[in-house]
Amino acid sequence: MFVVTKVGGRHSRYAGAIRFAKPLLRVLVRSRPQLRSAVVRARTATVSYNFRPYDLRRAVEGSRRRLCLDQLDGLLLHSPSLETLRDPEIHEFLAELLHRGWTAHVGASVKSLPEVEAALSIPAITILQMPLEVSNALLGTAVIEHIRKRNIGVFVREIFAGVRLGTCSPQEAISAAIAPDFVTAAIIGVSTRRHLNESLSVRL
Repeated sequence: MFVVTKVGGRHSRYAGAIRFAKPLLRVLVRSRPQLRSAVVRARTATVSYNFRPYDLRRAVEGSRRRLCLDQLDGLLLHSPSLETLRDPEIHEFLAELLHRGWTAHVGASVKSLPEVEAALSIPAITILQMPLEVSNALLGTAVIEHIRKRNIGVFVREIFAGVRLGTCSPQEAISAAIAPDFVTAAIIGVSTRRHLNESLSVRL
């Protein structure tokens, strides 16, 4: 088991209300697919970001305490901006975490190809999380060789778009996500018992 925790993003008090409304929102999105992007934007708006090293350090200490671990398996910056990824203080902070032994691996959860490239400028980074579409955009680029050379773990997320559209099965989606040799693992998010059972039944 490899547990990854994220720091830098914090949910507002409205996040609980959105979680409570999820069953109704799910029904609305099924009947009106065009609402999906609006729901995603509303959920994203409940998160505020703070990448000041002092506050990040407190967040890491809190995660270690709650998980009852001296050393975290992996720690990711949660959706940092390009400016944050290029900040020397952030580079030093991540190196410090490894030096202190507070986490075995550090990295970033990114959303775009420029953010992947900026994250790779951080010497301490050993793991990256990214959407499947960004992972696919890396194919045939020099970035992949950089990832391979540094033995960086790549975790892909948001892999079930085709399943939602009915163009592929969960097994096909997972197989396609992990097919590239630079991909370490696919993150499977489930929102219903049926989704969980389908994912557990996958044989690769």
